[in-house]
Amino acid sequence: MAYLKGRLTLPIAIFIIMFMVVGFFPRFEDPDFYWHLKTGELIASSAQLPWHDVFAYTNSGHSWVNSEWLSQWLFYQLFQLGGLKTVWLFTTSIYVSCWAVSYKTSLDVLKDEGKAVQAILLFCVFMGLLAPRPHIFTFLLFALLIRVLFCFKYCASERTLWWIPLIMLLWANLHGGFFLGLVLMAAFISAEWAKYCWRDAAGCIAVSRLTRLTLVALLGLLATAINPQGFSYWRYPYNAIVASGDMQFINEWQSPNFHQWLFQYFLAMVFIFFLNMVYSTRKPDLAEIGVSLIYIAGAFISVRNLPLTALAMTPHFALFYRDLPVSEGLRKLRFPTRRANAVPHPLVARVGKVWVAGNRQVGGAEGVMNLLLLIFALLAVALIYPSRRSLAEETLTSILPVKATDFILANHIEGRMFNTYHYGGYLIYRLYPQQRVFIYGRTDIYPKGFVDHYLETYRGDKDWKKRFASYGIDYVVCESSAPIRQLILADGSFKSVFDDGKHSILLRNVSKYRALIARYGKDGGQG
Repeated sequence: MAYLKGRLTLPIAIFIIMFMVVGFFPRFEDPDFYWHLKTGELIASSAQLPWHDVFAYTNSGHSWVNSEWLSQWLFYQLFQLGGLKTVWLFTTSIYVSCWAVSYKTSLDVLKDEGKAVQAILLFCVFMGLLAPRPHIFTFLLFALLIRVLFCFKYCASERTLWWIPLIMLLWANLHGGFFLGLVLMAAFISAEWAKYCWRDAAGCIAVSRLTRLTLVALLGLLATAINPQGFSYWRYPYNAIVASGDMQFINEWQSPNFHQWLFQYFLAMVFIFFLNMVYSTRKPDLAEIGVSLIYIAGAFISVRNLPLTALAMTPHFALFYRDLPVSEGLRKLRFPTRRANAVPHPLVARVGKVWVAGNRQVGGAEGVMNLLLLIFALLAVALIYPSRRSLAEETLTSILPVKATDFILANHIEGRMFNTYHYGGYLIYRLYPQQRVFIYGRTDIYPKGFVDHYLETYRGDKDWKKRFASYGIDYVVCESSAPIRQLILADGSFKSVFDDGKHSILLRNVSKYRALIARYGKDGGQG
């Protein structure tokens, strides 16, 4: 019992449960993971970085910026070590680490384990759509950078300050989202200098310390130039996101759809966040308001920013949650009675005491309660695991052309393909180097206008035949419901040889495919 009380705390129990819930239900339907994995294989096998596009014949030889080379190499090493399961366990570890760091940052300001757990549980749902892709490192490094800044400002600690250059060095080689760390530091430091210039003495950081932070942040900026592209890498985020103009049709770059429950919950949490800030006895300063608003605005602009917003909001929520006079407000509640003077309701008084006590009220039973919580969570996971596993497999095969690719490999189909955009990464994983794709997830590397032409062709505009002829398309891999499929079948120049109700393969009706068409082309193709 003493061992349980000392070791199995509520945060440890929560993080074990979090690891189980995420780790037991892998998600591999994100197609971009697969071309990242294949790139890692190329890096490992050739001991050098690919400096141009090798996966798409439509963009062959076009130079690219490989902003994720280190994470791609790492994913492939994990894959070699234990396959996709090892990759997912690592991804889960990164996910849990993000919230462990955020929990520790929140705990430093709250000084209460229970309330720190409450803070992370409110926001961790926004990282639910997790995928084993390089951007998971951006989430972790962002959480670490916030922790460094919070330790510097609220704990007067400068020991962690020198982690900034190392964080930024790793970040620049793991993922192109390193600029988000620069935005965070710029917003934080600018706001603190503004406070000093406006002579806002309350909570103002000493000039000597602020100067030191500014210099270390500049070192962090310079550290991002230590990468295969050097200083030119600084232009990459702008070129990839803004200048390319091709992010408009990618779901994760769209604004949230507030008809969905997750984004409705996000709206509610934004409201609660500011309510917490307004009613706290602690008044926000410029840095706290500025950083929070920047990342909340980022989530409204793009769904992709939602996890970063959650990681930014959590410790800021904790700051004001610490000084939220909830228990005092509850004690002041009065209910009508027959007596002249109303008194607090006993239940309200009890709630107030519980709130003040936090998790300390559990006492010696804490370890046992946490163990029971773990056992209950494990049983729940065990009960739903079989159905969720089969659902995950169904989801994978419904989103990605798994069986269609099996058919291509089994029948040695070769030639120039036209493929659906989100199939590209998976097709690269299964077919490269024997086959190259028409398009895949790296839209920023294509010539301007290419993605628009692809979309027009996919939708079956009047020039689809001309584009098929110019690219020499031999076969098509697309959804069974794709507009282009209906057009080319009606045209008669292609024949369906595979269709499982979700994904379809159509071969050009030429001599090299006649045997396959004769074998599988009856009744709309093999299912």
